[in-house]
Amino acid sequence: MIRYLIPVLALFAGSAQAQDCGTAQDRCEIPGGFYVASLPDDTPRGAVVFLHGYGGRAEGTVANRGLMNALNSRGYAVIAVQGMPRFEGDRGGSWNSMARGGARRDDVEFVDSVADHAAQRFGFNRENSILAGFSGGGMMTWRVACDAPTSFAAYAPIAGTLWNPLPETCAAAVRLFHTHGTSDDVVPLAGRTVGSGITQGDVFEVLDLQRTANGCSTSSPQAPVKSAIFEVQSWEDCAPDSDLTVALHPGGHAIPNGWTPMILDWYEALP
Repeated sequence: MIRYLIPVLALFAGSAQAQDCGTAQDRCEIPGGFYVASLPDDTPRGAVVFLHGYGGRAEGTVANRGLMNALNSRGYAVIAVQGMPRFEGDRGGSWNSMARGGARRDDVEFVDSVADHAAQRFGFNRENSILAGFSGGGMMTWRVACDAPTSFAAYAPIAGTLWNPLPETCAAAVRLFHTHGTSDDVVPLAGRTVGSGITQGDVFEVLDLQRTANGCSTSSPQAPVKSAIFEVQSWEDCAPDSDLTVALHPGGHAIPNGWTPMILDWYEALP
């Protein structure tokens, strides 16, 4: 039986490692926020730390039974992190993917703390964890990959990008698989201006930024390979232990069918 664990919000200072969440059946709180876990039957072989979209909830992530079953059945724990409330009383959340300071939570640090805490709590290898996210969560996934690339073994953003102005460089090479719909009108491949005038970055410019950090010798990826609804392309001659792959599909702003096995097959085939 797959277990669903729904923690409650906690906004207080201190060390995440010092907070005792009790047994796997207890709700969990850590300094700065909370996360929700969905576990396989046996000890997890690793974990997918998943970041919800703008206004989303960690509980909504684990309520996606198709996604949870697909990941748990392959032996992975799913650690669904909750973004900070957008306004007082908000049950949804958003991410500090623009890396703003001030009163905003440092989500690069917080996501890393959640992964450390969950690995100790559930007994999976912290070095066998993937950071993934959808939409706003995909943007935060890109931010962690660019700013703190050693935080996770691999990255799998969906329908997200970095914000303009793009950083001049990303910190180091990573293993990253980006998925995006060519009909996405919420986060188009070319980006768009939203809200108070902030602008999403062009996905291909963001990929090129990471290509440079990965040390890939060619500016263009290999010819696309058709796999179900996806056109998959990877860059060649990149730094050792790095990978940069993009899968485009004809759909819109959604986690496409077939994403989970595609990502896990890619990840498990890495050297």
